[in-house]
Amino acid sequence: MIEWIAPALLIGGAAAFPGLKKNDKKKLKIIMENIGYGIPKKSGDKEYPKYRRKDVIMDIYIDVVEENGEEKEVTKEIPIGTTYRYTVPLGLPASKLNDVESQISVFADGLQKPVDIDFGRANPMTGKTLNINVYDNDLPDLVPYSTINKIKDEWVIPLGKSVRGMIWHNFDHIPHMTIAGTTRFGKTVLLRVIMTYLIECHPDDVEFYIIDLKGGLEFSKYESIKQVKAVASNLEESHALLTYLTNQYPKKKRREKYGLLEQEYVEFRKKGISNIVDTDNPKRKFIIVDEGAQLAPDKFMHEYEKKMLTECQSKLSRMAAVGGSLGYRLLFATQYPTADSMPRQIKQNADAKITFRLPSGYASGVAIDSTGAEKLPSNIKGRALFKTHELREMQVPFLTHKEMWKLLKKYQIPIPLETVPEEVIEMEAPQEPQKQTEIVPDNVIPFIDLFNKKS
Repeated sequence: MIEWIAPALLIGGAAAFPGLKKNDKKKLKIIMENIGYGIPKKSGDKEYPKYRRKDVIMDIYIDVVEENGEEKEVTKEIPIGTTYRYTVPLGLPASKLNDVESQISVFADGLQKPVDIDFGRANPMTGKTLNINVYDNDLPDLVPYSTINKIKDEWVIPLGKSVRGMIWHNFDHIPHMTIAGTTRFGKTVLLRVIMTYLIECHPDDVEFYIIDLKGGLEFSKYESIKQVKAVASNLEESHALLTYLTNQYPKKKRREKYGLLEQEYVEFRKKGISNIVDTDNPKRKFIIVDEGAQLAPDKFMHEYEKKMLTECQSKLSRMAAVGGSLGYRLLFATQYPTADSMPRQIKQNADAKITFRLPSGYASGVAIDSTGAEKLPSNIKGRALFKTHELREMQVPFLTHKEMWKLLKKYQIPIPLETVPEEVIEMEAPQEPQKQTEIVPDNVIPFIDLFNKKS
């Protein structure tokens, strides 16, 4: 019944605030009465949630200070809002409990502040607890990368700033991630932030294998960075790279070997290791797929091309299913997510889901199993939704190519071109291309050899 009462709030609740100085506690009481969030008593009155107490919401961050000539990390706390705790009346229907969460905007409009709501565990004596979190500030429109502190002892990254503070993601807890979003809304910028932050914090232990299906336009410029082991920019190179990493069935005639992941899988089984986090191995391998929809087969394609695409998706699914415990972290990004462009095995194994603005609720549902991405502001770049066990809105850090290169150019290494002195190169007449019926490794080996020389 809240739907038809909500307009009354704007008249009876919000209109009651002008001219009367009320604190947030009093405003919340008026709002709950206006939306009828209570149960009838025998006397005919209504019993509403009973106020218990309020707690300050603190944001924890790490600051770097100089002490005795040395830099030292210090944990600090700053207040960012207030939690108002209420006891829910016994007997309040479950439908009412669900309704109050769906009416967050009503509370936010009444208080003129960001609000979110959650419920605490039910107490046998007092019942369920309603927690209304009221934040002091709205989301910022810009979060410069330069303002973010570095955490070097864990595999964490700053995803974005929410009203609760910075959202940190730990890849050792949730290894795989999907990222969706319409072009120019921040998807590639986030990948840039993740790369830069991990290289800055783990320069000797992180490796990147990148599939840039925009023809290498975004990431080929970082191919000379020590931590970037390979950048594949087309279908053939992508297939070669994924074969190099996940080849389960090597063919001796083609001089193929088991993929790196498969070799490590065998080693882990021999040693009885179930997860890399239980070892002292500091290495982590990040596989970034930018514009993964390009790997979806289409019925109008040539059979040879469809076979390669299907194998690429299969290899990525293998990576998602097995790679997490072996130290492989998959980041799968696509502009417009569909059931075909975002393989089910990858989505099911990626418990961290991020989406920027999308054109429809359907696309949002594919990306994060919930609508909402279609409602993100179109005039704020970098605004996104982050879904794990809960859904949170955030502003992603902003980092330009120029800033990224300034931070990472010290890791640049020269890649020598192998030429024989005084070698005479003769041009051959172009030959008629032969029809390929299977994946031929001749154009794969040179690509693999190229990044093997960086190891």
